Amino acid sequence: MKTIRVLTAGLLLAACSSFASAQAVKSDSGVYVGIEGGMTTYLVKTSDPIRDWAESRNAGALRALIGYRFNPNVALEMSYLSLGDYELSSPKVNGRRGKLSANTDVFDLSVIYKFTQFVPGFYLKAGAMNSTVSLHYNEETPSGPGQGRSASRSGYGYSVGLGYEYDLTPHLSANAGFTRLQRLGGSWDDGDSVNANLYSAGLKYRF
Repeated sequence: MKTIRVLTAGLLLAACSSFASAQAVKSDSGVYVGIEGGMTTYLVKTSDPIRDWAESRNAGALRALIGYRFNPNVALEMSYLSLGDYELSSPKVNGRRGKLSANTDVFDLSVIYKFTQFVPGFYLKAGAMNSTVSLHYNEETPSGPGQGRSASRSGYGYSVGLGYEYDLTPHLSANAGFTRLQRLGGSWDDGDSVNANLYSAGLKYRF
């Protein structure tokens, strides 16, 4: 009986210690850094669509971030996001073909709310962003590539998203999420718009 009491007391002590440790990890505040990779789907709307052009909307994405946790639930996060090319290619006519590509650089500032009850690890986020869409047009000819033309457009937009974060260790966590990027390049002329859906996964390290 005495042995059972000792074992029971030991198990209770271990459980209390683990709980206290978990609470300490969850209550931490401070700086963290992270990196994410994923896939972007561009959603381009234009009032003057180019018919019969082949469209490639899916591109890779890479995101680097730094954030600060105020408590287990709320964090402020700043990031740089590079989106791969959106491409348009015209049909070849008389040996000529037009090609348009666009890539995007995004700087954003987001507020993140992470649930610690009901669905621990699930988070919501929303933020403002400044983005630059860089355009490059080139024409293939029978004699080779023609002279290319480049332009860019910058402006403000916003982002909203959701995801799930799982603690691997007290300092390292893995996450996966979805982010809607609205108004890339800001407001375009004639009602045109460039938006994107970002699907990403990555790691965060808390100091």
